[in-house]
Amino acid sequence: MIDLLEDEFGDIIGKARFGLNLSAEEVAGRVGISTNDLEVLEDCARSPTKAENDALAALLNLDPVRLLAVAQDAYVPDPVPLDHGGVRIRVIPYPPMRVYQYVVGDVETGQAVVVDPGAVPEQILGALADEEWTAAAILITHADADHIDALPAIHEALNVPIWVHPNEQPRMPALEGADIRNYDHGQRFQAGPFEVEARRTPGHAPGHSSLVLRDLVLVGDAMFAGSLGRTSLGPAYYAEHLAAVRSQLLSLPETTRLFAGHGPPTTVGEERANNPFFAG
Repeated sequence: MIDLLEDEFGDIIGKARFGLNLSAEEVAGRVGISTNDLEVLEDCARSPTKAENDALAALLNLDPVRLLAVAQDAYVPDPVPLDHGGVRIRVIPYPPMRVYQYVVGDVETGQAVVVDPGAVPEQILGALADEEWTAAAILITHADADHIDALPAIHEALNVPIWVHPNEQPRMPALEGADIRNYDHGQRFQAGPFEVEARRTPGHAPGHSSLVLRDLVLVGDAMFAGSLGRTSLGPAYYAEHLAAVRSQLLSLPETTRLFAGHGPPTTVGEERANNPFFAG
């Protein structure tokens, strides 16, 4: 499993600048660097000086100490257990897209759910076979291609219900004979042995939702360890995106495990203490 953070310093400032709808020229001018210097920083081609870090953090509403820790490779979340409380999670990476997909199993019943099947269906099916688990459902946090490209093959192989937010369903491929079920914000639904709570975390995608299963959350691209998912819907949604992550995810108990579509797992406590977007 790759332990590198999904986002470096340049990714973080680029996401914040985009979310605040600030041009490169405006940001560079206000922090006293050239637009070329800003481009180099956002491309992660060099590390910032402390003065650059602090000036950019102040302008972009980021915590300067936490941001500098990312810039200096000083922040990596502590290892998160994958087998805890009778729940085992298999993490299935696809390095070409730096994406993670998951199979979450209940050890007692031997039933499992597949989450965001983005690539290499053989590996997903192999994880089920290795654990001798029976699939009960497929859960979709959002329907970006890198999270559902393997869905047709997984659906054909498993033929189990597919749970997705109604705003994401139109973005999915047509699946003949599929049992597609919709969840909405705050809804609790049963997926095999798991009672799943859907928490809407919009901003990255129209119906993006984070899915709570016992003491862990599949957060999709709402947030990453030490960062935020890109607010792909546009700057008008940035404040809502930040507020949703804060209220729907960081309000959970500190020990709650967070598994994102990209980057290593983390916990609510880690992100409260270290994420540059969420100080205070």
